[in-house]
Amino acid sequence: MARTATQSTGASGGVKAVGAMVFVIVMALVVLLLVRARPASEPYDPRSGQPDGARGLVLTLQDAGADVDSTSDVPSPDQAGSARILVLDDRLDDEQRNAVLDFAEAGGVVVVADPSSTLHGGPDVDGGAVPISGATSAAERRDAEAERNVAPGECTIGALAELRGVFVPSGVLFPVGPAEPQCFTDAPGADGHAFVIAREFGAGLIVGLGDNDAFVNLSLRRADNSGLIVSLLVPTRGTDVAFVTGRGASPTVSDVGSGDDTLRDLVPTWAWMSLVLGAIAFVVFAVSRSAREGRIVSEPVAAPIAGSELVSATGNLMQRAGHASRAGWLLLSRLHRDLCQAHGVDVNAPLEDLDRAVAERSGVAQGETEHLLRRTASDTASLVALTAAIDQMRRQVFGEPLTSNSTTAPNDERVTTS
Repeated sequence: MARTATQSTGASGGVKAVGAMVFVIVMALVVLLLVRARPASEPYDPRSGQPDGARGLVLTLQDAGADVDSTSDVPSPDQAGSARILVLDDRLDDEQRNAVLDFAEAGGVVVVADPSSTLHGGPDVDGGAVPISGATSAAERRDAEAERNVAPGECTIGALAELRGVFVPSGVLFPVGPAEPQCFTDAPGADGHAFVIAREFGAGLIVGLGDNDAFVNLSLRRADNSGLIVSLLVPTRGTDVAFVTGRGASPTVSDVGSGDDTLRDLVPTWAWMSLVLGAIAFVVFAVSRSAREGRIVSEPVAAPIAGSELVSATGNLMQRAGHASRAGWLLLSRLHRDLCQAHGVDVNAPLEDLDRAVAERSGVAQGETEHLLRRTASDTASLVALTAAIDQMRRQVFGEPLTSNSTTAPNDERVTTS
């Protein structure tokens, strides 16, 4: 009956464990569905190494000696003499745009590569700009003159006079007047148009470029694209370049720690949901593993009195063996083995050797051990007497009575006594 109850409890526990694991897996799948996928890096991001990122541009400027700072804060007009501004993608808000104009008005140089920006004043296609056609394959690697699709032409901007041409993936040429500073005018249908325009604003200068895709990681190495941007932004080593990004772009390092949001506000909702669902799954799993089913199985309690244990052991021995002589032989065999082990005597040695060893080390009278081990039990009374004698011998030699819980016979024959 006890075995049946145990098997039932084990099977029920296994079902509970499987159910708990299924629940945990389902909760994990729910969390995965609710968690937003990590957004991809944004185009023109100065930290991105993707083809449409601008990490290569930052490294190129730094290699040319510039101190590049990617930030959403526009340098103050006081820095106009030592710093230059790059706006690769015009997603500036009104406050940033006004700050850029103030910087230029104070004498600073601002390079705006976004052809659709209003900062440089260049019109879009509807206003007279000409789309650039005839782009070469991006897979080809040739020299600058072979890769270019816009040659310098009539270049009146001194810093760009030595360049050989640029590769423009999908930009425009701005309409310009003959007296306006311009460069890269030699392209199909480019009469009166230029890729680079420069217009004075106050004491400073705003340079407009007809394509910001020419300066992303994918196209920066083509023709003299990198030379163009370096020539405009790094006139000397040590120039500070502010890579200004819109406030709607991903936050930069300088933005970390700013704002009034608390830690609770910054942790997204899916993170809290993950923690709650994980806690619920843990509680369900713990409850399923701690539940115990089935009836309470009582076990017999060993008799606490030594005399009662001896009587119980003797009775159990007789019941198992079916004869007093068999029970006596088992008890004497166990005593013989224990004495041999305790005194370092081989179990196959003569009883005289064992008797001598016990007498020398335990203070038992000479011949007493041999006499006891040669006794037999023919009936119940003689078995009781033999058991008492064995118990007395054990007390003398080992300081303990006959073990009552179990008696191990030779050849690993075990007799249960309680």
